[in-house]
Amino acid sequence: MLDRKPLNSSEINTFLQDIGQADDDNIDVAECALLLAARDQDTVSLDRYHDHLKRLVNDAQSLLSQIQTENTEPTTNDCLGIIETVLYDLHGYKGDKDNYDNLANANIISVIDRRKGLPIVLGILYMHIARSLGWEIDGLNFPGHFLLRFIQGKDRQIIDPFERGVVRNTPWLRTTLKTYLGKSAELNSDYTRSVTNRGILLRLQNNVKIRLIEAQEPEKALLILQQMLLIAPKEPSIWREAGMLQAFLNNILAAIDTLEHYLMIEEDPRGHPEAANLLRQLKAQLN
Repeated sequence: MLDRKPLNSSEINTFLQDIGQADDDNIDVAECALLLAARDQDTVSLDRYHDHLKRLVNDAQSLLSQIQTENTEPTTNDCLGIIETVLYDLHGYKGDKDNYDNLANANIISVIDRRKGLPIVLGILYMHIARSLGWEIDGLNFPGHFLLRFIQGKDRQIIDPFERGVVRNTPWLRTTLKTYLGKSAELNSDYTRSVTNRGILLRLQNNVKIRLIEAQEPEKALLILQQMLLIAPKEPSIWREAGMLQAFLNNILAAIDTLEHYLMIEEDPRGHPEAANLLRQLKAQLN
């Protein structure tokens, strides 16, 4: 756990770099989300937010102790009911349907303060409770709307954290997929595969980056990409996007370094021609 004191940007970057070198199974998603959120603040102490995460788990543990006996394990419905009660009833969390694109909805510190946010941030809180109690849960690769899979033995349920943890069935998944990808899109196993802890964090930050680009704030979007590189330094697509954005902002030397690194680590050649062509143009500007 981090020290109970305000963190500056240098300290946060150091913690994020450590996460970037960590094995995926050792990444605490909620902890890292707090660090990423704190990076958007001037200075902030995370102790109150750590205490809140503990409170969520303790409240869930208390409810579990009321229904669990020595010889019986909680059912899937018991587990889901406990998390629903704690997260949505006791602590009042909800999906922000009225101002969905508000940047605060993608910042876990703001979400904890306001008790509302995007599906992915509510999902991170949901996962934190479940995993802290030893229950198996994963984020899914479903486009447009972050979902979770809760697993207990042979029982698997797809959960929507934006809607109080409601269980989503195949018809809902199929209809929602077409909403995001078009009427020709067909549901397949790729859209319901588990994503890594690092992948969840990248998806979280991608929400922020997209909103900043749409708001025509490319400098801030670049800062988000740089955060993403701290926690995922081996991800070529982020290096490529950062290099492109640096070039757009006329940060020529930085763009050259970034694109050269992208070309060095990217094994898929499909993105090479565009990046190499831009790299030549940037180097020509130095002559």
